[in-house]
Amino acid sequence: MNQIKEVMFDFDGTIANTEPISLVVTRRVLSDYANSLFAKPMTDEIASLDMRGKDFGQIAQQFQNIINAGLPDASQITIDIEDLRINKLRPETKQALLEAKLAPHIGETFAELQDDMKLGLSVVSNSPRMRIQPLLDKHKHDTRIPAHRLFSAFEDVAGKLKEDPAIYLLAAKTLGITPAEAAAVEDSVTGMKAANSAGIGLRVGYTGLAEPHEVEKLKAALIAAGAHVVIDDMKKLPAAIRAFKP
Repeated sequence: MNQIKEVMFDFDGTIANTEPISLVVTRRVLSDYANSLFAKPMTDEIASLDMRGKDFGQIAQQFQNIINAGLPDASQITIDIEDLRINKLRPETKQALLEAKLAPHIGETFAELQDDMKLGLSVVSNSPRMRIQPLLDKHKHDTRIPAHRLFSAFEDVAGKLKEDPAIYLLAAKTLGITPAEAAAVEDSVTGMKAANSAGIGLRVGYTGLAEPHEVEKLKAALIAAGAHVVIDDMKKLPAAIRAFKP
């Protein structure tokens, strides 16, 4: 019988409420790009993009597809996504994210999981480390989750972002456990599908940082994507793991 040995947390929208900040910056970067091309911000088109749980590259690709849908073949646009990421998105995002609030009760939850239940803690995220490490450092959680326990799909398994399971499989292998011996905590359908495909033993959906009007819809979507249980408060996570029966 497999017992849980490791708790793998997504970061954006799970440990930290970074998504609202990231989305504001992402929309501004894309709007500025649209203004430079078409002399208009394309606000409605940007508002229609599916951004939850997505890397900037995935979001920018959606935007490119929307732009090109209204253009003849000879006028198709190719967005230089990495130029926007490196020269526009990153500088604006790095400082802004330091102001992100952490999930309520995350510190005491880390302590209970690690000190009382003797579980390993790690971050398994689509995001680059520059989005994750500074905030963990600021709140002194880097001792709970040190740098070698941060796994970034963007950096570590290039081209295989969640919902691809590759980053979960790499994390499990690196930490010396099987996927079935891990619990994953995810706030997005994209991440939950990755955890499900990887064979993560216990899959926990988290809605504690979602907008109130989104909670019920998100809960249903997480369950449909493979969550065994969905919690709205990090304080409920230890009990969910204790109740796990493989």
